[in-house]
Amino acid sequence: MSSTLIVNLRNEHAQMRDVLDSVRRVGISTPEGQRQLKKARQLIVDHLHHEDTHLYPALRGNPQTQPLANEYANEMQELSREILAFFDGMEREHDDLVFARGFGKLMGTLNKRWTREEVRLYPAYDAHCGDKLAAAG
Repeated sequence: MSSTLIVNLRNEHAQMRDVLDSVRRVGISTPEGQRQLKKARQLIVDHLHHEDTHLYPALRGNPQTQPLANEYANEMQELSREILAFFDGMEREHDDLVFARGFGKLMGTLNKRWTREEVRLYPAYDAHCGDKLAAAG
């Protein structure tokens, strides 16, 4: 069974997917698309903060998961710059074709990362950190 933290992080992935899908459906050139884009950006920033303050410190505190935590956290620093650059570039973009190109790349990046986290990182947390933290709390 997954810890509360991992359940929350997985739910955040689902929320981000839903909001980003909404942006794609309504289009970047609409006011609703721009509003949803801002919402997606904030969800991603909040998710990264949750990982930085809860997930990675716990994983780094366990010798078995410390290398994995460092690997994923280091990768995420670069990915975060790319992801946020997309959002910053789309704030004033009203060309659906330009958006579609960038959006396709963004979703490929996010889906690959989310899959890797859900298959490798989150199970490592549950196996090595989740119970220990729940028992201490």
